[in-house]
Amino acid sequence: MPLFDIIIDFILNPWFILSLLFWGFVYLLKYLLRNKKDAYYFWFPFLAMLKTRKLNKFIKKVSRKAPKFWKIFWTIGIFISFGFTIYALYFFFTNFLNLIIRPSFEQAIVPLIPGVNIELPLLFYLILPLLFIITTHEFAHGIAAGADGVDVKSTGVLGAGLFFIIGFGAFVEVDERELNSQKYHRNTRLRIAAAGTYVNGITAGIAFILLLSFPLIISPFYRQVGQVYSVVPEVEGGINEGNLAKNDVILAIKKQGAEDEDYVALNNYEGRTLSDILNNKTSLITSIGDNLTFSIYNPSTDSYSEKNVTLGPLYFIGIEFEYISNTELQITKIYTKDEDGNNYDKGLTVGLNITKINNKSINRISGVTLEKELTNLNLNIINLSTASYTYFLDVDTIGVKIGIYSTSYFMHKNDFAKFFTPFWPEFWLREIIWLFIIAFSITLFNMLPLPIFDGDRIVKELLNWGFGEEYKTTRKKKDKVRFKKDETDLNLSEYRVEKVDNVKIIIEEKSGVREQSEIILSEDKYILIDKIGDGFKDTVALNLPEQTQLEEGSLIEINYEYWYDEKRKVKNSILNIIRYFTLFIIAGNFILSFIKFGGIKFWI
Repeated sequence: MPLFDIIIDFILNPWFILSLLFWGFVYLLKYLLRNKKDAYYFWFPFLAMLKTRKLNKFIKKVSRKAPKFWKIFWTIGIFISFGFTIYALYFFFTNFLNLIIRPSFEQAIVPLIPGVNIELPLLFYLILPLLFIITTHEFAHGIAAGADGVDVKSTGVLGAGLFFIIGFGAFVEVDERELNSQKYHRNTRLRIAAAGTYVNGITAGIAFILLLSFPLIISPFYRQVGQVYSVVPEVEGGINEGNLAKNDVILAIKKQGAEDEDYVALNNYEGRTLSDILNNKTSLITSIGDNLTFSIYNPSTDSYSEKNVTLGPLYFIGIEFEYISNTELQITKIYTKDEDGNNYDKGLTVGLNITKINNKSINRISGVTLEKELTNLNLNIINLSTASYTYFLDVDTIGVKIGIYSTSYFMHKNDFAKFFTPFWPEFWLREIIWLFIIAFSITLFNMLPLPIFDGDRIVKELLNWGFGEEYKTTRKKKDKVRFKKDETDLNLSEYRVEKVDNVKIIIEEKSGVREQSEIILSEDKYILIDKIGDGFKDTVALNLPEQTQLEEGSLIEINYEYWYDEKRKVKNSILNIIRYFTLFIIAGNFILSFIKFGGIKFWI
């Protein structure tokens, strides 16, 4: 493909246009909020965050309304969420083994990426479930934090867009540094970490219940029936071409000439599907050659009619075939005895070319086909001929057919349902299905012990609880931070600081030569304080004169001594082993799914 065509294809791609609109809106907001720089964070073209404190009061109000209830509720969530961690590891590990030993398509693990393997129409079905799941997830973290007295710094919405990737969500921001200190009990951190996944699990459970009860929910308004998707032509074995038409909605069926009260009304949710009727699983008993009357609804004209339909035979001859020309077909499969084949012993071979059926030359143009021959009533034997030999095949009757392909249709029961159209229940059914799939998937993934997920926090806290802490010795450390004029408190990376050895200002030369010089601050220009309020010093507060010429972004180096947890190395080692094992099986699932079931096709 020429480069110019690739560029044009890229620019005209709907995902690229959608991303342009997204980032155009983002930069419009940036202009409107130009005097409130703390209200947003943009990292083009990956991330956009809009922060607000307006929801903080709402979260605090909800969390403080029944704090005892919330603590019990979120404590239960610790055990439920950790149970999901165990199940997630078991699921992905066994799935990984199955992909190696006996792979099947159902075991493929593929990420859903808009613009890559999610088409634009499907994205619109995913937006509501994603927004609901992510928003409730983050609000759960916020309410759990508020119930334990942890302040929420800000809330907001975020979005990401990179060419074909569009994503939206919400976030709740707490002071992570303060939360991880001794100011709060381990149970507080566990409750907050587990809250989001706990609510996602509840969401998945509710969605599953809604799926099971969906027929009951819509039963006052709709019933699910069959709609003709396409009519099989006579040359392809159809027997009702011209009787039924595409989009015909089949409401009820009766024997031709019977009274109207003998109609059997279709309702898939009550066990009266078109297939059930043809298989004699209802009060209407049918057989080959029967003439039936279908009660039909036409959605395009909003009209009702009756159409007469003939039942044809559904035969089995134990082979599969394909046409290699208009006058010749080729056998592609012969069912064996173990597959209940009825002509495995007739001397047929795969690749055999057939030119005649019942002594008539095949001609698809004039309508002489094997499918059409198999519509004849009371057929027991059929002969297939090559250029030199004729094979006599047994014909088994396995049922009846009407020669259509059908799909489901939600038929209204009243004017209220008619106003909302059959699309409405189908829309909500799809929304509930995706709500369950996404909520359950996020629940499993988010509880994996990997640094970006909540499961990692829970496992880390449990390891701290199991091994405990032991502070006997001190160690030296060096932190480097960038100076901000409105932030004179320099937070250190360690929490139990014993003393500060020195504070240096690193001056980077602006000339082309990479040179640095240092200025060591005197001890009266800084002080070591307990900013968090947990009884341990953790922050260096600068006391610089107002006329200082220190520039924004200058590098400050702090050398200090802190109390070291002697069990940290063991806990970190075990945590990293768990992380590496988890990463190995997750990557293995993705890679094996890619290798065994094909790659993801991009828009090109």
